[in-house]
Amino acid sequence: MSDILYYPYINVPDNDWTIRTLLYYKDIAAIVPQEYLWQPERNYDPFMMELVRMSLIVPINPIEIFDEPWEVTKPFVTEIEKNKNSLEKAQNRFYNSQRNLVHSQKFSSARIHADKFDDNVFYSLENLGLASRAEGNWYAVETKTADQLMKFVATIIGAKTNRIPMTDNLRSRFYSIKNLKNQKKRQTILESLIPFPQNIKLDKMLRFKEKHGDLLDAFTSRVELLVLDPTVIEGTDLFNEKIRELVIRKGELTAKMGESQIGNIIFGSVCGIIGATQGIVATGDLKSMLWGLPGFANAVYSAMKIEKTENVFDQSGMKYLALVDKKLR
Repeated sequence: MSDILYYPYINVPDNDWTIRTLLYYKDIAAIVPQEYLWQPERNYDPFMMELVRMSLIVPINPIEIFDEPWEVTKPFVTEIEKNKNSLEKAQNRFYNSQRNLVHSQKFSSARIHADKFDDNVFYSLENLGLASRAEGNWYAVETKTADQLMKFVATIIGAKTNRIPMTDNLRSRFYSIKNLKNQKKRQTILESLIPFPQNIKLDKMLRFKEKHGDLLDAFTSRVELLVLDPTVIEGTDLFNEKIRELVIRKGELTAKMGESQIGNIIFGSVCGIIGATQGIVATGDLKSMLWGLPGFANAVYSAMKIEKTENVFDQSGMKYLALVDKKLR
C-alpha cells in the first residue's frame, strides 16, 4: 500500500483528503495529458501545480505508458458493443444530456481530455453515440461510460506501474464492494488520527517522508492491520476503542517530544563542558567567552532537544504522526 494512482480527474482536490493521502502513502501519481506536461502553469489548478512543483505528485502520461494504446483500450470498446441493452440505455442518457434537458443533473456527461487516450477510442465512442467533440482538446462522454473507461485505464496503468488506483470519491462505481468497504474504514481511521491536515506545511513534506520512511512504513502497517481485520467492523465499540487507543498513543508521543527528552545525563554533560570552560574565559579568548554568556547553556539544551525528538521510543506505529505534529506544523 505504498504507491497509488489518483483518478479519474487530472487535478487532485484541494482538500483534507489529499493532505492525508500525501502523508499516508509513499508515492502518489496522477493521470495527466501531454498538454499539461508541456504547459503546466497554463493548465494545472494552482494547488495541483504546487504539488507537482514540489514533487509530491508524479504526473503520468498514459500514452507513454502503453506500447499499443489502441490495442489496450480496444477490449473496453468491444465489451460495450456486446452488451446491447446497456449500450442502448447509455445512448439514451447521452442523447438526453446533449439536448440540454431541464433535468441536466440527471442526464449529465463527463469531460475527458483527448490526450488521455488514443484517438481511436473516442472515434469508436462517437460512432456508438456515447461521445462527442467538445471545446478545445476535450470530449463529452456519457457519464457512466466515462467512469468505466477511466477505471479501466487506471487499473491497467496501476498494474504496469505497480500502483493502486484510488479516488477521493467514495462511490461504488469507482470501487469493488470489498475495496469500497476497506477504503471507507481506512478513511475513518485517518480522519481520526489526522483531524486537522490543513495545518501541515507541504514544502517540508517530501523531505520529511524520505527521512522517516521507516516510521511511515510502521504507521501504514499499523493502520492496514486494522483496516484488513474482518473482526474489527467500522462503527462498533471495538473499532472505536482501537482508534481511541491509537489517538491516545499519538498524543502521548507528541507530549513526550515536547518535554526534556535528552534527560539529565546529557544536560549534565553540557553543563559540565560549560563549567570546564569557565577558566578559559579569563584568558580573554572570544570563542571561550561565548560559553559564559547568560542563557548559553539553555540555548544549547534547546537546540539539542529539537534534534533528538526522533529518539522517543515507540512500538505503536504512531511516532510518524507525532513527528508530523512536531516538524510539519
